[in-house]
Amino acid sequence: MVIAESLRLHPPAPLLLPRQNRDRKVEFGSYEVPVNTSVIVSAWAINRDPRYWTEPDRFLPERFMDRSIDSHGTDFT
Repeated sequence: MVIAESLRLHPPAPLLLPRQNRDRKVEFGSYEVPVNTSVIVSAWAINRDPRYWTEPDRFLPERFMDRSIDSHGTDFT
């Protein structure tokens, strides 16, 4: 739990690898991402988003107590 919470607060790579939007035009809010556009996602921002985490800036290892998370990075749910 401590390791998972530490990696959530301080990811080893704050930006995920660049991806390319290949399928179709995508809209995020009022922004339009055209096909073949490179997109860089901020893991740091996702890990501190209050829509997904309660008290995102606090170190609370207990938040992982009842979660079955795959430590090998194959659990994307």
